[in-house]
Amino acid sequence: MATRSVASSDTLETFRTTFNSLGTDVGDLNSLTTTDKTSVVAAVNEALSATFTFTLRDSSSTTQVITGTDTLNVIGSGGITATVSATDTLTVSLDSTITGLTSLDATTLTEGGIQVATKPFAIAQAIALG
Repeated sequence: MATRSVASSDTLETFRTTFNSLGTDVGDLNSLTTTDKTSVVAAVNEALSATFTFTLRDSSSTTQVITGTDTLNVIGSGGITATVSATDTLTVSLDSTITGLTSLDATTLTEGGIQVATKPFAIAQAIALG
């Protein structure tokens, strides 16, 4: 898009053609794909707010809106590590050694590719049989 300017010494015809060219440079507001077509500024603001906003929700349905100016922090704790790396990657890992567990509920556990019993009777039987 060319820079448009009219000198104070230019004719009214030069002003008219320069002004009309500005409308061509900006484009037809009806061609915008935004809902708000009242002005280019309104359309840009609508697009900006839609593009840079999302909602984060946890398992208890608590939500937090994240906007383009916010930073989403992912913090690991209790044996969980969160690592950010290029490009656009978040890796959440469970530590290989976890201490302080008071209970564990699972139908199948494996250790080194071997299935480990999870039912109390099977565990007691395995201990008894050696």
